Amino acid sequence: MALTRELSAETRQVNGENTSRVVVSAAADKELVDSLRRGEEASYESLVRSFGPQVLAITRRYLKSEADAADCFQETFIAVFKGIDTYAGQSSLRQWVRGIAINQSLMALRKRKRAREESIEHMMPLFDDSGSRVESAGEHQRSSIEAEIDTASLKVSVRQGIDKLPDDFRVVLLLRDIDGLNTRETAAILGIELNAVKTRLHRARTALRYILQPVFGASKS
Repeated sequence: MALTRELSAETRQVNGENTSRVVVSAAADKELVDSLRRGEEASYESLVRSFGPQVLAITRRYLKSEADAADCFQETFIAVFKGIDTYAGQSSLRQWVRGIAINQSLMALRKRKRAREESIEHMMPLFDDSGSRVESAGEHQRSSIEAEIDTASLKVSVRQGIDKLPDDFRVVLLLRDIDGLNTRETAAILGIELNAVKTRLHRARTALRYILQPVFGASKS
């Protein structure tokens, strides 16, 4: 589904905040890592200044509360500072920090996880007695969604729609369609089976279409 992947190009621009990447060479990564390992104070400021916007964008995306996002932002950099000796350089420093930010966000979500999960059954397609699918309101508009999603206001609506999904479905959608993890990586980070990822992703995308029906319907009037 191209609907949410259209937003993946904007994962560095969340809530109107530009977090455009600065291309950092491997040599610059190594210099910063070496400085951090030596405990040089200026290197800590440099790390936060370079990667802070990206980390804050990630924590805001996964944790809808500003206070929770700010706490997770701090926890992310604490984890980075404590774990810098484990950085092996197999990925860029930015990717490594990004992975820690996602993990910290998911840990924070688990801590506040509700005992009872919300249902999205009312957002699922309907079937008649013969087993045939009943077209839901706005179903015929699905093919035009990708063409309309390039406007700024609709992208905001998609982000807001994603936020309305229960956490189990929202997180899978974010990991797969926004942060670009594959099914196996998503399963590993969430500790669930591959088929569970596929099922949740399909249901999340279906539910998101349901949530966005009024938006795309209004855009045609």
